[in-house]
Amino acid sequence: MSSVPHFRILIVDDERDILKAYREILSPGDIPASAARLDQLAGKLFPSPQPLNQEIWPSFQLTCCRQGEEALAAVRESLKARLPFSAAFVDIRMPPGPDGVWTASRIRRLDEMINIVIVTAHSDVSPADIARRVPPLENLLYIQKPFHSHEIRQFATALSAKWQAERELRETNTRLEEQVETRTKELALTIEALEKSNQQYRRTAQELQAAEAELRARADDLTASNIALQQMMGREKKIQRQVEDKVLFTVHEMVEPYLKKLRATSLDEAQQSFIKIVEANLQEITAPFMKGLAQRYFRLTPNEIQIVNLIRQGKTTIQIAKALNTSKRNIDFYRDRIRQKMGIKNSRASLKTVLKDLGEEL
Repeated sequence: MSSVPHFRILIVDDERDILKAYREILSPGDIPASAARLDQLAGKLFPSPQPLNQEIWPSFQLTCCRQGEEALAAVRESLKARLPFSAAFVDIRMPPGPDGVWTASRIRRLDEMINIVIVTAHSDVSPADIARRVPPLENLLYIQKPFHSHEIRQFATALSAKWQAERELRETNTRLEEQVETRTKELALTIEALEKSNQQYRRTAQELQAAEAELRARADDLTASNIALQQMMGREKKIQRQVEDKVLFTVHEMVEPYLKKLRATSLDEAQQSFIKIVEANLQEITAPFMKGLAQRYFRLTPNEIQIVNLIRQGKTTIQIAKALNTSKRNIDFYRDRIRQKMGIKNSRASLKTVLKDLGEEL
């Protein structure tokens, strides 16, 4: 069986009988023992009270204040103790101190989440003025005296449930923001590692080019040197391919999946823009390595390879459809899949141009 929710309620009213009535209505421990007293007070304060079923209502802890300054002190103390009020019922007229509107506006400055109910028997206070001084509207309500005991309990219950839901939503948003921040840092570290790997590749490539030039010069004099040069060139190309493979593997298998997961989280517009910039930079980094590796990383099917070769030959979509005896719609579908596998689905780059740049046929 689930536990009964427990909430703190602030009552601000200068009349002792009214404060007593609030206790009779909202304090669950007093309801069974005070039913008779509640009936006695009903004729004076509320119309036709009915017996309350305590089991269906949450538990309320009341803090009752007779003046505005006293109420503000109670709110400050609750926030300091991290036991905030879910709702406050504030009377308009509370002589000799400040009125309820003043009190409510000061409470709102201290706690932006508390729900405030303005309680009054007077109609000389403008609701528009109250709304202006005690925003926001969604956390401000009014109730007219005399009121029914069930109205007070229902207000306290509904507003407390709303307050709890809003707090849980804020906590969830905070956790999501922390997760996004953590994943962003992880992505930054991954990108940094990728950049270092790319720099190492460039240094290695420069060193290999220098070694190749030196060996070619010696090959003119000695046949043995020429053989050694060919062997070294083979090793160099293998190392270069390994470096290219490592860079491409890091991008496609270790970076892009996290980018996709990051896009699926709740990102604001600036963060979405950063993701697009990162993706564009990754494409620029990997572009020099794509020749000769397309089939391995794009994972093209035989049908896709056939269509790729026809596109490279300059065939239009309609011409390809006729050549393969299929519909234009099917060719458009394959073209879209090819762009997706090549990582240019959201790019304006021409598929024909990109395929030609790959060089050899797939």
